[in-house]
Amino acid sequence: MSLRPKTHRLHFALPAALLAAGLLAACGGGSDSGSYTLGGTISGLATDGLVLANGSDTLAVASGATRFTFDGTVSGSYAVSISSQPSGQTCQVSKGSGSASGDVASVAISCRTYRVYVANSASNTLSQFAVGSGGTLAALGTATLGVSYAPSALVVNGDGSRAWLNYRDDEALTVLDIDSSGALSVASVGAEAATFGYALALAPDESHLYALNYGGASVSQFSLASSGKPSALSPASAATGLSPYALAITPDGAYAYVANASDDTISQYAVGSSGALTAKSTVDVSSRGSKPQGLAVAPGGGYLFVTLAGSAKVLSYAINSSTGALTYSSSQSTGTTPRAIVLSSSGAQAYVANAGSATVSQFLVSGGTLTPMATRTVATGSTPSAITITPDNAYLYVANAGDGTVSQYSLGSGGALGALGTVGAGGSSPVGIVAR
Repeated sequence: MSLRPKTHRLHFALPAALLAAGLLAACGGGSDSGSYTLGGTISGLATDGLVLANGSDTLAVASGATRFTFDGTVSGSYAVSISSQPSGQTCQVSKGSGSASGDVASVAISCRTYRVYVANSASNTLSQFAVGSGGTLAALGTATLGVSYAPSALVVNGDGSRAWLNYRDDEALTVLDIDSSGALSVASVGAEAATFGYALALAPDESHLYALNYGGASVSQFSLASSGKPSALSPASAATGLSPYALAITPDGAYAYVANASDDTISQYAVGSSGALTAKSTVDVSSRGSKPQGLAVAPGGGYLFVTLAGSAKVLSYAINSSTGALTYSSSQSTGTTPRAIVLSSSGAQAYVANAGSATVSQFLVSGGTLTPMATRTVATGSTPSAITITPDNAYLYVANAGDGTVSQYSLGSGGALGALGTVGAGGSSPVGIVAR
């Protein structure tokens, strides 16, 4: 006779919490009820440096990765964004937000090499270029705007998925979508500034857009929908000085400044929680020169740099961190008719496009002090009117309005520019240029 073990009569009582956790895990959830994993796919990532964020949860992603999953779980809503872009590339997020009712694996990150966009005011076109491995530009065609206005200023958001454009001969503002390959397409035209303008600025958190009204001595202010479409704030504009030409916002979004070319002033504003500008005192630069036309705020927010087109100078002003008030710091000579200025992302270098002398002045920056580099200027095409630098500080490009070209440069040791030749701008009188 065989004896059969009676293991079926042995019973163990499980604690209720462990039983609940086991049931949840069996259903594919996290360790806590209602907590789920968050991740997705990545395409085209060829360099290091990409950091993703969901609220305070961040994730560094290595070159070549094709998938990602955050270490933390989500419960309810989530919104994945790019916290830091990889070197030499721009990555976009799609399907990045929603409300989790299970594990999320549908977020898509698409990465590409940099693109350069050029606004050609005399031919009413936007040109598109790919940045090659050596920094030279390859034409990708011209975007169809669907209007016959003269494009002026272009701004692009941080992940390179959307752009906004204004015009020198019309009040219209155009919203452009940018696909994962970097190609532009018109999303909508309809929102209007008060008059034509020369400059646009995007709030650092990308919630508001500001358009200078060159003929109206004001700045129009808009909130931005998720589609990018601008809606006028109340009030719809804030007063500036005469012929407002350039606009800059501090990195924390707290203060804004406008260069007024015809009355030699800098307008100062506090930016409210609604995005509306509140005017503060005006700074008169006439004792130091004339025609302020270019502005740039240091990446750390401590200084504002102002080009004086009528006096071949660039001024620096310290920014009071508590009030935003400007205090004169120093000045430095430039080439003739300095029209635009750009700083490297570290703030250690500054470059000024000199429209009258067809050069770029290059400076080292320490605090608010500009020191000319050993080679003080480099040659450009005719009438350089706009300037941009790639986010990784590897290349710099200048739009030359006088001969319809783009000058190309590499940044060497210490930020010194090395000429890479010129390419056709793809249109006439290029006056706006952005690298993203």
